[in-house]
Amino acid sequence: MADEHAQTLKDFWKRFMVSGLFVVAALVIILACLAWFLNNSQVRVNGVGVDAAGARFAIFSDGDRQGVYDQAAGDVGLDVADSMNVSATSNLVNLSFGDTLGPGSYGQLTFTVTPYASDLRDVQIDISREFRDKQGGAEVSDTVKALASGHILFFTSRDANGYYESPILGEQLTKGSSVLSYRLTVAKSEFQDTSGNTTNSVTKTLYWVWPEYIQNFVYTGNANYYKNLFATDDVKDPAGQSYAAMQGYINDHQDSFYSISSGQTIPRLSSTMTSADLSACAAAYNKADDEIGNAVEYYQVRLTASEVTTP
Repeated sequence: MADEHAQTLKDFWKRFMVSGLFVVAALVIILACLAWFLNNSQVRVNGVGVDAAGARFAIFSDGDRQGVYDQAAGDVGLDVADSMNVSATSNLVNLSFGDTLGPGSYGQLTFTVTPYASDLRDVQIDISREFRDKQGGAEVSDTVKALASGHILFFTSRDANGYYESPILGEQLTKGSSVLSYRLTVAKSEFQDTSGNTTNSVTKTLYWVWPEYIQNFVYTGNANYYKNLFATDDVKDPAGQSYAAMQGYINDHQDSFYSISSGQTIPRLSSTMTSADLSACAAAYNKADDEIGNAVEYYQVRLTASEVTTP
């Protein structure tokens, strides 16, 4: 039964690979700008120096050069005033002209939060996105915003074999939302030294990925030939909840992962789903990739940092 299932999927993807969908990777250009907005501090960080009068913290990027699409992004109305420097190991596929973002792309973004106050509280970082279309740089539709936000995911951990843990998920990633954001929190305890003062800088890495297939969320380890996201499912690894959390999130936010026709019902993802259900999910996921590629020219990630002032 397992061999029959695998062969069915291979046949499906053989048909898919000649359909032209993989040109999406050549159509979507990553915006090289990550804008950093530091709450009530007027801190501008460019990876080289900081002007931080009265600031309680600042953020430094792990980069040594400006992203290549900053100028073009500014020309279509995106805010690039505080663009984040990029490097060979910290980027969004935006080091050289011609670099493109598409299904199968992955990488990481590294930054350091440095306290300037001895009593700094938690710092929360909201991850939001902006998009511009191929028709003169206008904003894309809410439907495309949701799909593009759902297909490019962030995690806080990736092991030596390339498997992900701890997805950064948020309830604001829904169709029609005016804000598409995730949230990462740097706890006060991470800044504290042995005396309890917040003097330690904290370096964080966000691992991002555009999963190529919906099968990447279902299969684990090196099963089949997919670039699966997770090493094991939670039945085999009860301590790790990433596999179940990610599937549950997709099932609860289908408009952010699938192109769904009126009246169409998309099956729920699970480790025991049938081959037919998985193929139905795959078709809707692939169609969403196609819609993103046809609509989006610039994709901007914004990290908005603020100190948590409530208990």
